[in-house]
Amino acid sequence: MLPHDMGGWQFAIMIERGMRPMDAIRSATSVAAKHMGLSADVGAVAPGRVADLVAVRGNPLEDAEVLRDVAVVMQAGVIVKAPAAE
Repeated sequence: MLPHDMGGWQFAIMIERGMRPMDAIRSATSVAAKHMGLSADVGAVAPGRVADLVAVRGNPLEDAEVLRDVAVVMQAGVIVKAPAAE
């Protein structure tokens, strides 16, 4: 398990090694939830699921590097990291 601020690099490596971008993202979300027996609660954005989400500045399907710079973090539906107000 990696700290949240250190996990973004793994996606770029998976893609460099031939994994499709969406499959790399699924490996950290729905696939991980399934293997941990948590898929009823986490791993997908759906009604009744825990809202643990991140937002990045860009499209990770086009550029996995954007996953290294998470702009917003939401845990259980509460924003815990957001850009500073300007």
